[in-house]
Amino acid sequence: MNRRGFLSAGLASAAAACGVGRAPRDTTVAAPTALAGDRVVGISAVRQLVVERRDPLAGRCSYVADTVAQPILVARRGETFDAVVENALPQPTTVHFHGLTLPEAADGAGFDPIVPGARKRVRFEVKNRSGLYWFHPHPHGFTAEQVYGGLAGLLVVTDDDDEELDAALGLAPGNRLALAVADARVAGGAIRPYAPTEADCLHGWFGNRALANGELDARRTVAPGWVRLQILNACNARGLLLGFRDGEGSLVPFHLLGTDGGLLAAPRPVERVFVYTGERVDVAIDSAGRREVTAVSLEFDPRHHLQGSAPRHHHLARERYSPLAAASVCDTAPRADSADRLPDGAELPLFTLRVEGPTRAATPLPSRLSGLADAAAGPQDATRRIRLDFDERAGFLIDQTPYRLDELAFTVRRGTREVWEIRNSPISMPHPMHLHGFGFRVLRRQGTYGAARRFATESGARFPTDLGVKDTVLVWPNETIWLAVDFALPEDAAFRGAQRYMFHCHNLEHEDGMMMRNFAVL
Repeated sequence: MNRRGFLSAGLASAAAACGVGRAPRDTTVAAPTALAGDRVVGISAVRQLVVERRDPLAGRCSYVADTVAQPILVARRGETFDAVVENALPQPTTVHFHGLTLPEAADGAGFDPIVPGARKRVRFEVKNRSGLYWFHPHPHGFTAEQVYGGLAGLLVVTDDDDEELDAALGLAPGNRLALAVADARVAGGAIRPYAPTEADCLHGWFGNRALANGELDARRTVAPGWVRLQILNACNARGLLLGFRDGEGSLVPFHLLGTDGGLLAAPRPVERVFVYTGERVDVAIDSAGRREVTAVSLEFDPRHHLQGSAPRHHHLARERYSPLAAASVCDTAPRADSADRLPDGAELPLFTLRVEGPTRAATPLPSRLSGLADAAAGPQDATRRIRLDFDERAGFLIDQTPYRLDELAFTVRRGTREVWEIRNSPISMPHPMHLHGFGFRVLRRQGTYGAARRFATESGARFPTDLGVKDTVLVWPNETIWLAVDFALPEDAAFRGAQRYMFHCHNLEHEDGMMMRNFAVL
């Protein structure tokens, strides 16, 4: 069976944070016609990407592509990114292009950080299917702080399937939005700096307000008809049970079109879907006949089965570099005042769509979106077993092994196809697990807890979001999942020789706590 057969079987504005920029005069790649915004930039037009700190008091940061602050990048499959990344932070950083199939040199993992004041040229071709991808920092020990500071950028990839879907939906200008949703701790109208306690480093850093593309209480105006939303969960740790309310009232049904790595085979009607940190969904909602639609994270049981605090993170680099804001990290006791924190699983408004314009009916959804086949028909026997655990001395672990930068957990021959069995401990919490460099397919789930099981409406006890190509997948406590992974790599010169990648938890406090493993493809 070839690689394709195995996998098949088996934007309105910028992302997250500060600053307003002007659109460049020339963008090589045209944005989808329904995607509005003066920060939309063709990926081939980017020559310099600066990572900078804009507010030393609050630690807020920004990506700047040439003159455009916090750009949303758009690329047609096959386009090339070729830019110099400049680090203007007081800490080392990287730029990880989350979800893309890239060689080690361009992946942006923590193997080769860019030190303060340094530059690095990054060049790669976009080889992935259409979908919403993103870029964020990945330096060991600093990831959570920098992402919370605002360093999360969106990359929309288009291809023929994507363009045909937009045409079939008949999207009005501005009715396609790409949104990075994050939560922040807000007090007195200001975003508080990153200063997690020991308990925060165990469970994750949770805020009390949502930002959409860096904006609190974000509102967007759309026309009646289909609205296509590509949504990233850019929170440090908060899981989202995404739903939509008609004003503040009843839930509005919508259709799931795609996941991390692009479009599903066919749309799935849903009323809510789980989207955990690092995951993306592509959805369509009919705004006709409505005045306002509010996106919310609905209440759910987050299944945090741990108490106490995590071991302190021992990152030598943190002793050599200053924080983005004057604040301690992971070394203080929990505070009695928790007004600036909303518990994981609590209901949280995310953003609002205001519907304006002449009333018109939405066109019928196409019955097919892509040629993607159901992965459940593929091979099922596990070829690699992975365990997620917690150790009171070392914190969260993968296969009971503390992370080391120079360690290789395993090697894989390129072209190998594996089925991974991933089991989470009963005394644990949800872990969104992210694989660098390769998409995968979810084959089945087992042991999903009762309240979530009612959303497992697909074969193999899978969620609708399990039906697409994924790069990040949630594993609940006491749950086991099976993934089909194809380790084929392009024949380009950039991919020659051994290529190192990572598998880790995308709860960023767990990532900084070193819940990671390295592997190499030979």
